[in-house]
Amino acid sequence: MTQQWGTPGQQPGQGGQWPAQQSWNRPAQTWGTPQYGPPGQYPSAGTPQPQYPQQYQTPPAPFGQPSYGPPGGFRPAPQGPRRKSPLGGVILGLVLVVGIAFFAISLMHYLGSTDVASPGGTQTTGPTQQNTAPVPDPDPSPPEIPQPKTYEQAQQWLTANPVYDESAPVPTDCSVPRIDMTTAPVGELTSHLNDLTACLWRVWSGPLESAGYELPRPPVTVYTEPITTGCGKLDDVNAVYCAADQRIYYAKPLWKIFPADQRSMPFVVESVIAHEFGHTIQARTGILISSMAFEQKGTEAEGRIYSRRLEVQADCFAGMFTQAAGPSSGLSQANLANLRNVFYSLGDDVLSGESNIQGDHGLGRSRKAWFTTGQSNTLIGKCNTYTAPTTSVR
Repeated sequence: MTQQWGTPGQQPGQGGQWPAQQSWNRPAQTWGTPQYGPPGQYPSAGTPQPQYPQQYQTPPAPFGQPSYGPPGGFRPAPQGPRRKSPLGGVILGLVLVVGIAFFAISLMHYLGSTDVASPGGTQTTGPTQQNTAPVPDPDPSPPEIPQPKTYEQAQQWLTANPVYDESAPVPTDCSVPRIDMTTAPVGELTSHLNDLTACLWRVWSGPLESAGYELPRPPVTVYTEPITTGCGKLDDVNAVYCAADQRIYYAKPLWKIFPADQRSMPFVVESVIAHEFGHTIQARTGILISSMAFEQKGTEAEGRIYSRRLEVQADCFAGMFTQAAGPSSGLSQANLANLRNVFYSLGDDVLSGESNIQGDHGLGRSRKAWFTTGQSNTLIGKCNTYTAPTTSVR
C-alpha cells in the first residue's frame, strides 16, 4: 500500500530539471477502521511525533508466481573395470548395450522432470540457497533514501535500474512459521512480522548490495487504533510502508477486508508485509521517489498510471518472495496459487465494487497477474513495470 512520506534529507538538483520543493502526496488505499492500541516500543496514538515539512506516499507491490525446477543433471552410473574372459567380446557388447540403455533411461528421466523455460520467462531453480550473512536488527534510524537529481536520472532508475539485472535467491532456506492473523495477540503478531522482515532481508539484501544499494531492515509496528507516524496519522485499517521514517505499519484488524475463505489461508499476512517490503526495495533503489516525481509532474490520469506501476511492482516483488520462502515454510503449490487470489481481492475494482474504476493500485486482474509474474521468475527485471504496456498495469 502506498502512504505519505516525510522530507528526504537533501533537495534535488536545481536549474529547472528537478523541483527544489516538491510535494509527494498520494491517496492511500483505504481498507477499514482500526480499533485498538499499538505495542509500546513503537510510536503509539497520542504520543507526540516529529513533524515532517513534506509528505510522501509509497506504492504497493506487483504480483508473481513461483516455479520450482528439477535437481541438477543426471549422469549414467560409472562402469566398473572389465574382466578378461574368453567371451570378452560378448561381454563387452553387453556392457555397452546396458550402458547405453542406462544412459537413455537417465536422459529420459532428466528430460521428463525438467521444466523448460516458457516464453513468459518462467525459470527453473536449483537447490535451496542459504544466505549466511548475519541479519541486522531492525534499524530505527536508517540512512537517507537515494533520490535522483534530474528527471533524466529518475527515468533511468525507473526503466533501467541496476537492480533489474540481479536475481532473487530461489528457493532459500528461510523458514517462516504459521500464525493465525485473525486471533494472534498484538504482541505475538508484532514479533512474528518483525521476524518475517529478517527472512525478507535475507532474500533481498544480496541482490540489492550486488546492484550497489544498501538495505536497512525496517521495523514493523502493529497498531489497532489511529496512530501517528512520520507520514501523519493512520486512521484506517491499513498496511503501509512509510518512507518518512522507513517503517512498516500493519493494522491488526486488516484481516477483516479479506474474503472469509482467505482469512485462514497460510502466508496471507506475510504476503501483505512482503508487498510493503517491496516498497522498501523501491525506496532504497531510488525507484519510489523517481516514480512519485513523474506521478505528480503530469496530468491526474498520467499520475494514476505511475501510481499503479509502483504498486503492482511491489506485488511482483511479493510474489517473488513467496517463491523464495515458500518451500522451506511448508507452502504447497495450492497454497501459493491461493495467494494469487488474495492479491486479486486487493484490486481497486474488487475493494470498491466499481468495475471501471480508475484507481491508484490496479485492478484485481492486474495485481494478480504481476504477483504471478513474481512467483514465476527469479530475475528481478521481470518485475520492471515501468517498461510494460499501460494495459498491463490497468
